[in-house]
Amino acid sequence: MPDVYNPQLGREHSYPYEHREEDRDWHWGMVINTNRCINCNTCSFACKSTWTSGKGQEYMWWMNVETEPYGGYPMGWDMRLLDDLEAGQTIFEAADRDEEVAGYIAQKEDWEYPALGDDSVHGEYPENDVVESDVEQGEYHDIWQFYLPRLCNHCKNPACLAACPRQAVYKRDDGVVLIDQERCRGYRRCVKACPYHKPMFNAETGVTEKPIGCYPRIEDGNVPRCVSSCIGKTRLHGNINRGPDAPSPGGDAPGGRSPINYLVKSDEKIALPLYPQFGTQPQVFYMPPYHVPPEFLTQMFTPNTEEKRNDWPGSTYRESIEIVQQRVRNPSHEVLGILQLFGATTRLIETYTVKETHVKGYDPSGEKVVDIPIEESLEIREGEQWTNQP
Repeated sequence: MPDVYNPQLGREHSYPYEHREEDRDWHWGMVINTNRCINCNTCSFACKSTWTSGKGQEYMWWMNVETEPYGGYPMGWDMRLLDDLEAGQTIFEAADRDEEVAGYIAQKEDWEYPALGDDSVHGEYPENDVVESDVEQGEYHDIWQFYLPRLCNHCKNPACLAACPRQAVYKRDDGVVLIDQERCRGYRRCVKACPYHKPMFNAETGVTEKPIGCYPRIEDGNVPRCVSSCIGKTRLHGNINRGPDAPSPGGDAPGGRSPINYLVKSDEKIALPLYPQFGTQPQVFYMPPYHVPPEFLTQMFTPNTEEKRNDWPGSTYRESIEIVQQRVRNPSHEVLGILQLFGATTRLIETYTVKETHVKGYDPSGEKVVDIPIEESLEIREGEQWTNQP
């Protein structure tokens, strides 16, 4: 099995297929700000009504929102696999001799409760005490929760692709991972292999289906349905591979990196992948909640090993989490500008500029699609003029 370099882990590990010599110019990517999510599930129903309304798809929620730390769909999807992995071991390195990927198939009862753990909190409600916290000083409430939107990560090392004996799973030039349903025979190897449990078997058709990254919308230059429908403006989607040296896409658009590339890959990293220790290089990144103790977030958003090997900030992974949390709490002017782009347009934002008072976003053709102030002006109306008082 070839070795591939995984920058999220800071080391090489085995993977059945060699990577391209040159990275794709355009690769699907998404950043989600968990601090804005209110668990309204508008994203879930937008995705459901668009892509999974047919027979055999009733249980398929390609986009779902879970309450951490006790939610999960399918039930226990993460902890069951993490318990089987040794420290620092990817799912490819943990595979049995006759398999490419270590994993498991969730049972029917695991899929019966898509809202399991909703609003279940960590800790006990206090009695007759005033609870105070000071996150700046590392003092957190014992009672907490947060919402975690989950979707296919369109990984750079897709476990579903690695496991399929029919080579029915493939990765497009734009990074979207799809299943060729004419080649699929329903062996469910991809269902077992994906650590995020997003490929799902359709008992009516006898083949497996998975999230398609809204590629028909992306091909037209639009963001996925879960992004455009989000009322909390939690998400930003675009080209994760567009770096600081990228040329202008045309028109009046500047050259340089995409906004999600800045949030994920700049020196001011502020978004992290979900369970990078699996080794799949997921391309959905999360701005972690700043009110949750770092201990929990460390096992969720870092490789969770004693030795820190990647180039994330800090000398330990716990320090990485604390630094990122601080950046989320007190964003720089650049990050604050990018945050205004979340949910600001249904068009893909390829590149951007942040000025003193405004932020502008440009689509892949170089057309300006966003021009908004970083801070909204406040206008106070005459009180008596706008009241119903006599």
